[in-house]
Amino acid sequence: MSKDNTLKDYISKAKIIIEDDKKLKKLIDDVLEKLKKLSNDKKSTEKLNESLRLFIRIVTAYTSKEYTYVPWKTICLLVAGLIYFTYPIDLIPDFIPIAGIIDDIALIAWIYDSIRDDIDNFLEWEKTSKS
Repeated sequence: MSKDNTLKDYISKAKIIIEDDKKLKKLIDDVLEKLKKLSNDKKSTEKLNESLRLFIRIVTAYTSKEYTYVPWKTICLLVAGLIYFTYPIDLIPDFIPIAGIIDDIALIAWIYDSIRDDIDNFLEWEKTSKS
């Protein structure tokens, strides 16, 4: 399966999960649980942890309608990234030491870079809404 087809599959799944509060909550819980397990190796996963928690904040703010200034495509990419992170069998299965997390880190970094403007806008909104 090519990388493009894989990403399209995850985006298709993301569209379904976004519309189902229970599935979205389960996905977020699964991401947080996996991050907790990875926290033993803080140096290599610190940026991943920060990015995924940011993704969760954006998706949560969007689905709760607190922050709706984010394009649908961005929300789908964020949720697709969360799904990819939680699935143990992806391009490089997670049970393969070190390499198993590298593809997760690479995809999350790519998504982050792809939607950097939307992330910056959200962070600015978050900063001003809390003050």
